[in-house]
Amino acid sequence: MNLVMSKIINLLKNQKYLSAEREIRLELVNNPKSFDLNKILAITLLWQEKYNSAISSFNKCYEINSQDYDININLAFIFNKIQNYELSLKFSKNAKKINPNRAEAYHNLADSYLNINDLIKAEENILKSIDLRGGLGTLEIFNYKDTLNIYTDILFSKRDEKKFVEVCLGLLDKGVFLGDIFRKLFRSDKNSISKKHIGSMESILQKIDSNTNYVDRNRTKANIYSCLAEYNQSINKAISEKYYIKSNKLISELQRFSLYDRQEYAKNIINFFEDSKINILSKHLPAELGDGLIFIIGMPRSGTTLTESIISTADNSIAGGEKVFFANQCRPMIMQHKKRSFSNNDLSSLGQRYLDLINIQRQNKKFFVDKYPENYLYYKFIRYSLPHAKFIHVHRDPWDNAISLFKQYYIDQISYSSSFFGISIEYANYENIIKKWKETKDHNILDVSYEDLVSDTKNTANKIWKFCNLPGYYDESKRNNYFAQTASKYQVREKIYSSSLQKEDFIEFREDFLQNLDNQRKFWSNN
Repeated sequence: MNLVMSKIINLLKNQKYLSAEREIRLELVNNPKSFDLNKILAITLLWQEKYNSAISSFNKCYEINSQDYDININLAFIFNKIQNYELSLKFSKNAKKINPNRAEAYHNLADSYLNINDLIKAEENILKSIDLRGGLGTLEIFNYKDTLNIYTDILFSKRDEKKFVEVCLGLLDKGVFLGDIFRKLFRSDKNSISKKHIGSMESILQKIDSNTNYVDRNRTKANIYSCLAEYNQSINKAISEKYYIKSNKLISELQRFSLYDRQEYAKNIINFFEDSKINILSKHLPAELGDGLIFIIGMPRSGTTLTESIISTADNSIAGGEKVFFANQCRPMIMQHKKRSFSNNDLSSLGQRYLDLINIQRQNKKFFVDKYPENYLYYKFIRYSLPHAKFIHVHRDPWDNAISLFKQYYIDQISYSSSFFGISIEYANYENIIKKWKETKDHNILDVSYEDLVSDTKNTANKIWKFCNLPGYYDESKRNNYFAQTASKYQVREKIYSSSLQKEDFIEFREDFLQNLDNQRKFWSNN
């Protein structure tokens, strides 16, 4: 057994997670109730982001020993990841009782409380976590960038602008590179950024090649280039574009995926609902769920956050942010479509489970807004399981949308955004699947253009109010209290301007982008 565990640990050290998983599962055949084997399997699954399977393995460990700190804190972490804040709070509190002197429990509690908008408890817990990790005045705190991001988000959400700027500057002034903190401060208070901060980043670029591995080096360089690009946008457009291009080139080199995999995935979704068995199931689903739910769908950076901020001004409404529930639950169903049979319960249970998940955030409000853009992929799953839900489809000029995507530092989130070619493929996929969903007359989708949102806000808001049966009317002054957990969070509180229309950036790429988009549209038309 010791030799086997040594082999597994060696595989994990070399990041060969799938091989380690196979070895662990072989051992579990003979020893299925082993706490140690189930625990290391759960951690291996967690590192692969196989969250549902990891939860199952951690739960087996929890049944054996509910007082194990690691089991509770990892369950809390995963439930935060899949946005089940109620369960995350439960396991974080368990972990805190087991060991009140560990920072992770307070970090997870703060993360949950921030997302359910309990900012007082969020701040209390993140400060305790920071204290246990050495405090803001130490260099050790820079090992916990997630903690620093949560703290600054809490301060921004509280509108404690003075403290927010003070904390961000205190961190940046130490000369340690923090890309997220730099962008937050720059987007909220450009004048706080000094030449010293820029010089610090340039100094890191000069030294980095000699003392880091390939992946860490290129990630850091890409992040710095992205920050320098944003800083130079209003100073020197040519320099800014040069940095954006350099940043995205490095990101593309780091990524290992096929741009056409998402195209295939979109096909699989369409095929799923063209299956006669699925169509039969869909006719027997509950017809009463979803009243008051509003899903904002479309491409990322198309105006979904702006739309949510507008709707959030309605009485008896709450902005829920980007809920990944349907992506997490439906993706396995789509991928397993040809390998297994589906029951009525597979689809019908989705709606009630979603309602249970958002209950802690909804706070008894009638209207709940979910602005996860990629829910356009899962429209039919949502439509079948929550038939009274409304959908706002926000669309934007493809080239403007492409520029906005290309300018974001999406190294881990949106894989296709690092090249205009990748964006053209994705945009065509998106257009086609939206077109497919709207073939039915009862589709319950309202189209809203980003261009109308920013140039004719009041009339566009009135259309949304009428479609969603929202009470009252749109009030621009209320939008200042809105906070979003997205890349747009530091811009969306500003007044609505039309300066983001008909952009002339990266003009040398425009013709190729439009030609590639046209080719991809023809591909879908022929298929």
